[in-house]
Amino acid sequence: MRILHLHDETWDSGISHYALTVACALQKKGHQVYFWAPMVSHSIAKARHAGLIARDVDFPWFYLHSLRCEIKKAKIELMNAHTGSTQSAAVALSLGLNIPVLRTRGDIRPVSANFLSRALASKTRGFIAPNDAIRNQLSAAFPQARVELIFQGIPSPIDVLPMPKAPVIGLLARLDEVKGHETWLDAVMILRQQFPHARFLAAGGGSPEKLSRFRWQVDALGLKGVVDFLGHVVDPWAFMARCRIGVVASTDSEAVCRAALEWMAMGRPLVATAVGCLPDLLADNQTGLLIAPNDAPAMAKALLRLLENPQTADEFGVKGKQRFEQLFSVSRFADLTEKFYEESLRNIPPRR
Repeated sequence: MRILHLHDETWDSGISHYALTVACALQKKGHQVYFWAPMVSHSIAKARHAGLIARDVDFPWFYLHSLRCEIKKAKIELMNAHTGSTQSAAVALSLGLNIPVLRTRGDIRPVSANFLSRALASKTRGFIAPNDAIRNQLSAAFPQARVELIFQGIPSPIDVLPMPKAPVIGLLARLDEVKGHETWLDAVMILRQQFPHARFLAAGGGSPEKLSRFRWQVDALGLKGVVDFLGHVVDPWAFMARCRIGVVASTDSEAVCRAALEWMAMGRPLVATAVGCLPDLLADNQTGLLIAPNDAPAMAKALLRLLENPQTADEFGVKGKQRFEQLFSVSRFADLTEKFYEESLRNIPPRR
């Protein structure tokens, strides 16, 4: 297949990673994959580095005619839009070309079902939902639409190191308010009284100001030597290998969650908030523990359970690794997406 992915988020978001991962995986399966994104986006540089046929597209509405000519010349067979604005552009580009448009929706906010969105949905061959909540939203908003649930897959780590004995708890997330660092720190304050030997590491990029503020907060709370904010780490697998338990403390969003999958792939038990895709990824009381968001006492209680019961933590880690391999591998991600693409291409009239 000749597949065109359209994506216009400029930052390194979860849905950007979803789009790039599936595009690269389909290319490895032998498909010809094109990736269009703004010149300033994080994803366009990564697409080029991965060997995708990448093109800078900053204002598609200004160049519809020339872009349509490029699509015809490349003999594109299917377009996959990863945002609402690129879905609109894809539908406009496809008019008269008999090219099906698919939309991957990676936004956990309620789906709008107004006249314009319904009209756009009627011109969209199908939707891909990365979690069950989004699938239900799409099905309710557009009852006639084909909606496919396809969980994100990620590459496995090269080496899965044994779980360390030291009680180190890790949080891997960018320094953003929605990632729940404040709740995590509140849980640390509770937990240090009950399990004083535990140590806590936070890794993830963010502005120097945010990193400095968190480090100042650690000192102000008397947690120096207990908590360490490392900032951006080049090798997240090496960071997770140091930890016995992983945490996803997000307060909202998480349409996709790369960090949760990475913890599972590394064979670490996970304590995660029940937001977005996390109830789909984590099997509660089997691979980890789900808790309510913004609930520091619940987080501390869940972490204490795993610290005080190392055998349970070990079992959760093993089962998490197995669940990852069964449901969230890159090969399964690519296979399911490929199948949905092929189904979407059926009964398409031949292009003249």
